[in-house]
Amino acid sequence: MKTHKLSDTHQSWWQLSVIQLSGWMSLPTFGTSIFLLQKNSFLGSILTIIVANAILWFIRLIIIMMSHDNRKSTLDISRDYLGRFGSYFIAVLLLLGTLAWFMMQTNLATDTLTHLISLNENPKIDQFIQVSVFLGMISTLLCIEGIVLLRWLCTFTFPILCICFAVIFFSVADKIPLANGHPLSLSGLGLVLATNLGISADFPTFFRHSKSWTDSIKALLLIQVINIVLGIMSLYFGSLFLKEFDINESLILASGSTVFIYGMILFIFFSVISANVANVYSASVGWELLAPAALVGRKEYFILGLCLTIIFILFVNVVGFMPLLEFCDSSLVFLCIIFVVGYLIRKWLKKEPDRLMQNIYFIGWFLASLSYILQLFFFNSFAPLMIGLITLFLVIFCSLGVILLKKRKPHYSKSEKKDPS
Repeated sequence: MKTHKLSDTHQSWWQLSVIQLSGWMSLPTFGTSIFLLQKNSFLGSILTIIVANAILWFIRLIIIMMSHDNRKSTLDISRDYLGRFGSYFIAVLLLLGTLAWFMMQTNLATDTLTHLISLNENPKIDQFIQVSVFLGMISTLLCIEGIVLLRWLCTFTFPILCICFAVIFFSVADKIPLANGHPLSLSGLGLVLATNLGISADFPTFFRHSKSWTDSIKALLLIQVINIVLGIMSLYFGSLFLKEFDINESLILASGSTVFIYGMILFIFFSVISANVANVYSASVGWELLAPAALVGRKEYFILGLCLTIIFILFVNVVGFMPLLEFCDSSLVFLCIIFVVGYLIRKWLKKEPDRLMQNIYFIGWFLASLSYILQLFFFNSFAPLMIGLITLFLVIFCSLGVILLKKRKPHYSKSEKKDPS
């Protein structure tokens, strides 16, 4: 594998936290809470958010344990559990996932900013391309130093995002009814877990920079607590979003509040920049495996950022990227489950996965990922992740059967094998 020396291995709990939170305080947090309220009561939605984050804390704690020893990235752990052959698939998945998220976030941010910002220009000038190129180039320039610059960027942007979030909250808090007639339940728990598990699979790449195990624990606890607060506050943002995560620009402009408008502009700008730079760093571990050695190092971040911007400009109006995003997210969810199950089995057996187990894990992940396509074309009456989860757990149960058979199989010494009696 073509890698360069890991830099910045002394991040504090605060620095680890803001890198994650600066990217989260955007579309997924808003959208998940709003969808929760469509199928659950207000109190039920709050309970669901709390329970989901408690489960996520446990899952993420296990994943962070994997990265703590030898400072392993997501791709390093994938190699441990899916084998070297499987790690190439994960490298491609990380690059495709970054492309899909970059395109969706930049597209939504550009579309909203062009409506909220008035530019007195020739009508023939495509302002969408102008703004998207600007966002892409800023993201690319901030990618150059990798994790070092990302840490400083998020430390700077996080307080700004918090202030803007507060401005947005107090501007729209009275525009959503709290009573919708739904009973108190945990309906929507799967939605919150599915949205966040894909992100969780990426934690090792960032937490390998932790100064200590204590800092990692503190950071994870802070991330979960703040995510609960943001999720609950986002329940009030129902009027702020239209279908498919589109932001209701007319509502913002109709408010007549300059503070609200500029708060939204700053929030969108800094959140998309932080998320894009973090996504590029996440994809860099996949790039290091697939790219020529001459293109690995500081230059890889610039190359990735520039390529993403060019692809976005060329194809944003040509192809739909939501199916790609959904496929990558579901595949990362399955990868996260493989990590957790594989880690628990490794602790149970007290040994690293052998070639057989690596092949079983890879086949389970691969078939579960392909199930998204099956669901899309043949089983669209099922939930998108349902078939994949069934497939994955069937493979895992088969693997457990193989383990039990191997443990029960009698072992003979060489002398016993030679003696027919």
